[in-house]
Amino acid sequence: MKTYSYEYPRPAVAVDLVLFGIIDQKLVVLRGRRAAAPFKGRASLPGTYVRENDSSDDACARKIKSIGLKHTYLEQLYTFTDPKRDPRERVVTIAHYGLIAVPAMTPAGDDKIDLLEWVSADVAEDKPWAFDHHQIVVMALQRLRAKIQYAPVSPHFLVDDFTLTELSLVYGAILGRKLDLSNFRRDLLKQELVVPVGTRAVRGPTATTYHWNWENKNPFFLSLG
Repeated sequence: MKTYSYEYPRPAVAVDLVLFGIIDQKLVVLRGRRAAAPFKGRASLPGTYVRENDSSDDACARKIKSIGLKHTYLEQLYTFTDPKRDPRERVVTIAHYGLIAVPAMTPAGDDKIDLLEWVSADVAEDKPWAFDHHQIVVMALQRLRAKIQYAPVSPHFLVDDFTLTELSLVYGAILGRKLDLSNFRRDLLKQELVVPVGTRAVRGPTATTYHWNWENKNPFFLSLG
């Protein structure tokens, strides 16, 4: 193993992951229990150190895979640099948030985090958190709710074709409230954000199904009233 000598101290670099899913039309976040010191027993986010030959995206993908999940969207959130955020050593963490199609089985933990569970994103603060993880969750939720108004983030929750009602339920789950479907439909169609691809019987009547129009690169804004 190579050793190096530097004029200045080098902090460790880590990633922490806020992984969002949707269960029963409610936005949830993956939370675990810290299985090792420091903060053993406290609520915790999945995370890992960035290896010498890793990018932060590599480290995130490695961690997501290690707990048995697959992400459909991943974005860098913020770099947390408080010198005292980790009592063991100076650790800079690059927080990311991602979207997950929630599997039937609860993901497994490891020697650093166990008792993984999907909990409501709005009540994730009902337990004390390790490190600054509660602050990371709050920031990620704020970012996600703001970004869906002007960026195609929500469609990543829908792997197959969808009706506009189904898409509105995704947006409603993220925002924590019901949308006005007529205004939502008008916004999508007027700005050519979705493309009709077929029809499907939905509780009786036949509904048009859509894909997101990924070829439309024009800026957009959804009022989401």
